[in-house]
Amino acid sequence: MDESLSGKKKSSWWEKRTRYEKCLIVLTGLCIIVIIYLASNLLMRFPASTEHLKKDVCMTEKCIRSASSILEKMDRTVDPCDDFYKFACGNFVEKQIIPDHKTMVSSFGETSDKVSLQLLKVFEEDIHEKDPHSLRLVKSIYKSCMNTSQIENEGLSFMKREFRDLGGWPVIEPNWNEKTFDWKNLLFRLKRIGWRRTFFLSMFIDTDLKNSSKRIFTISQPCMPYDRYKKGFNDTAVKAGYEYLVELAVLFGADRTAARAEMREVVEFQIELAKMIIPYEERKNVSLSYNPVTIRELQRNFTTIPWLKLINNYLSPIMLTSDTVVNVAVPTFLERLENFLPTVKKRVLANYMFTRLVVASTTHLPEEFRKKDLDFVRTVYGQKEATPRWKECIWQANRLHIAVSSIYVKKYVNKTTKYRVAELTIDIKSSFIETLKKIGWMDKKTKKHALQKAEKMSSFIGYPDELLDVNKVEDYYRGLEVDPKQYSLRVSFNISNFAHMKYVQLLREPVLKPDWRDQAYSHFVNAFYDQTTNSIELPAAILQDSFFDPDRPQYMNYGAIGGVIGHEITHGFDDIGRQYDKDGNVIDWWEPETNKTFASKSQCLVEQYGNYTIPEIEMSLNGVKNLGENIADNGGIKIAYRGYMKWLERNKVELGLPGLPYSPRQLFWISSAINFCSKYKKERLKQLVTLGHHAPNYFRVVVPFMNSDHFGRDFNCPLGSPMNPKYKCRVW
Repeated sequence: MDESLSGKKKSSWWEKRTRYEKCLIVLTGLCIIVIIYLASNLLMRFPASTEHLKKDVCMTEKCIRSASSILEKMDRTVDPCDDFYKFACGNFVEKQIIPDHKTMVSSFGETSDKVSLQLLKVFEEDIHEKDPHSLRLVKSIYKSCMNTSQIENEGLSFMKREFRDLGGWPVIEPNWNEKTFDWKNLLFRLKRIGWRRTFFLSMFIDTDLKNSSKRIFTISQPCMPYDRYKKGFNDTAVKAGYEYLVELAVLFGADRTAARAEMREVVEFQIELAKMIIPYEERKNVSLSYNPVTIRELQRNFTTIPWLKLINNYLSPIMLTSDTVVNVAVPTFLERLENFLPTVKKRVLANYMFTRLVVASTTHLPEEFRKKDLDFVRTVYGQKEATPRWKECIWQANRLHIAVSSIYVKKYVNKTTKYRVAELTIDIKSSFIETLKKIGWMDKKTKKHALQKAEKMSSFIGYPDELLDVNKVEDYYRGLEVDPKQYSLRVSFNISNFAHMKYVQLLREPVLKPDWRDQAYSHFVNAFYDQTTNSIELPAAILQDSFFDPDRPQYMNYGAIGGVIGHEITHGFDDIGRQYDKDGNVIDWWEPETNKTFASKSQCLVEQYGNYTIPEIEMSLNGVKNLGENIADNGGIKIAYRGYMKWLERNKVELGLPGLPYSPRQLFWISSAINFCSKYKKERLKQLVTLGHHAPNYFRVVVPFMNSDHFGRDFNCPLGSPMNPKYKCRVW
């Protein structure tokens, strides 16, 4: 019936709803408003994403795999403008379990493990007569190292005999004769066997800092974890090291009470030696490391050590004369050492030298020694299980790095990859040169030198072609023979003697630029900048997995391996690299005012990083020690980004990735960050901060990104937000 005709008032739609229905309708309306508001905010926050969302995404197999890998690592509940590392790596950190035989996991580690397994497959094969000589060598080294039954039977007795012939390790020798001991004579005798150690100082052949076309013999302070030892017995690692030495001595047959007393003296000696070392932070002026003198003058300055005899013993069969010029890198340390050594009991010096030999030889000793080694690394680094034996033996075989690189390249490397990476390198290097041209704080004269250096910087990508030349590789190892049935420490001595002969000949050879032998580390998952040749090197092993893939979008490659390339290029202009000219010579080419500006800009980074504290270990970063790496991290990602912009000038915008609602520019940053996804044991993190030159990976993402205007713009981060601070530190 028509309500108008009945005389009744017509009810509205709203009035017909029950109270419950009305509440539901109101709530639904509010939800729709909230969704619209959030969606509009999302579109405003990621303006570049809206264009991406309207297009099809890349659905190739490589794109799907790449997207899956990224999604596994990301935590998208984190606002990228609050903490980009947690945004990019949050799930990785949360879900990854560090294996008991490791102290950390990372993208670098994943690729390194892959390479090790590839090499393992080769090294475990039987040795065949038809194998090239270099392949037989590395297989033999590996198999000798894996012969643990022989090590159990021969290892300890062999070393005891060697030690006894050398005069004996005092802590295990009841009739040790102090009168006949002289640390220099022990060095001479050790060298003849194959133990090439200098203990209290370091000696090596180096490129002449002022003339990179020649080499010079250099004397410097010893390499040791001095930052740790300077803390004395208050440091957990120092105490663990002491207990470790006691246990090693006891396993060799020492009385435990005597071992505790004598090994304490050894550690106290190490503590005093560490206090004499000039810290890295105080040695950043490279010119101060150049102090050429004749050996005759060296003898006059430091009279207690027979320098000519010591040096010639080290270099034998190469012989120098008193008129030969050598470089004393740290004269202050030598002064301290000369005053200190005569005050130390001979027994302490001998105990120290023999303990260093034992610690360096645990791979070649019975399992009970490796267990004591594990006790030490468990305390210091958090490692719960021993490194698998096969990995240790891969490291032993890697001593023949040219042979191993040749094997790896021939069997596992796509030969076209190096040419694809060259395109990225050209773009990133060009972007750095353009950056230099636009910099306003450099005067014209300094900028001219900087541009010349950048333009002359060379790149060695993948591998030197000589590694594919069978004759070249075979010729390099001519004269070296390895018996796979021989005890592994004897094999080690054999390799050491062969490598030494190759090494000392460098002093008589002209410096080759480039020298393919120096680039034959193609199985290393790393990258390098060499100041003396003004060149970067990208080994083949790093040109894969999350770092590079020619079949995935270029924003991923420029963000990943491009960031690595940019990092190495920037090293040429960090606090150390900038002291070298275009030819690799240490020359001050900076005008005073520009030099002051660089120092000021660098100090900004020193303070920025130094203000960070890592709560779980209650330690602050060392902004001074890490400065070179921090400059390279900050400059490297910026020039990689600009390199990608150059690529976009020649190519169309790429498709995005499935399941990832981010623009190509945003995916550039994500691809860069995921290469730094890592998880550390607390103990390992503490040692990294104490001894390392890099900041922990969290800060290698967060700080460089927050210092970049490009990042803040691409993610539309509000100015003043954690990842887009108002004041940014910039060097390059």
